[in-house]
Amino acid sequence: MWTRRWIGFVVIVVALCLVIAGTAVAQDKPLHLRFATVGLGSSWYIYGAGIASLLRPELPKGSTIDVLPIAGGIGNPKLLQGGEAEVALAMSVPARWACRGEVAFGKPVDKVRALVGGLDLYYVGVFVTDRSGITALGQIRDRRQPFRLLTVPLGGIGEYAARQVLAAYGMSYDWIKQQGGSIRHVGRPATVSAFQEGAADAWIHTVDYGHPIVTEITTVTASRILPLSEEAVAELVTQGWERAVMPPNTFKGQTAPILTVSAKTNLLASVGLPEPVAYKLTKLVVEKKAELVKVHAALKDFEPARAADPGLLGCPLHSGAERYYREKGLVR
Repeated sequence: MWTRRWIGFVVIVVALCLVIAGTAVAQDKPLHLRFATVGLGSSWYIYGAGIASLLRPELPKGSTIDVLPIAGGIGNPKLLQGGEAEVALAMSVPARWACRGEVAFGKPVDKVRALVGGLDLYYVGVFVTDRSGITALGQIRDRRQPFRLLTVPLGGIGEYAARQVLAAYGMSYDWIKQQGGSIRHVGRPATVSAFQEGAADAWIHTVDYGHPIVTEITTVTASRILPLSEEAVAELVTQGWERAVMPPNTFKGQTAPILTVSAKTNLLASVGLPEPVAYKLTKLVVEKKAELVKVHAALKDFEPARAADPGLLGCPLHSGAERYYREKGLVR
């Protein structure tokens, strides 16, 4: 009787040792991770490069992390879902849309998980040139001159926000074109040139403190940021955005507070990201805010204590992130 129990115990111990050994070997294998951000020179690309530099020394020897300058807030959850990236940045608003299958997503993405919420604070900014004479977005409806609007390329959250802002004022891309105006979806360098050369009247995008394109625009061109109306803000809030007031001097020449809406950046991962890697990445980001702020000033708004807040995440937690947060008492 005792012999059989002893044999059974030995078998279990051996089996556990084999599992642990197998896991250790798997974790020692080089990993090749793809980190989806957005265009070169963007805040997100800078975030991605900085976070990757923190994680790289923690990975097995021979591992790589490719920071991808593609997709953006709408496209990045789709890259994770399709197995084209393992880690990605996305704003809280489209992350919620993606995991619920709402607005820009026809069905829920079931292979996307959250790691860290609320890395920064992004405002929806409506920038117009002084030469346009526009002082309120509603004036466009009565404007005699053609209105020339710029957005980032189709598919990004900034471009989607532009459509939603126009709709909140009873306008659309088609309406602007019917009035003789134009819509151009251009890259970031072209935006600065168009403003400087007088080839555009306005640019709508999601922007954070220290945003490189805003810095360039406000440096080379006399321009202003327009507030949104209370009615427009109320409509945008129903679509997942948060009411916000941009403090004075967030950007050059902006001396008054600006009523708008906002969202925060989240760190997401595919469900297939190894659990130990998800744990380590979450731990690094949550515990190294000082290093992150050196990467980009906008990360000063990150509140590590709220990193697991369901209201910020929008998607279910990755098992590795959940383990870390449970250990720290941030989730139950």
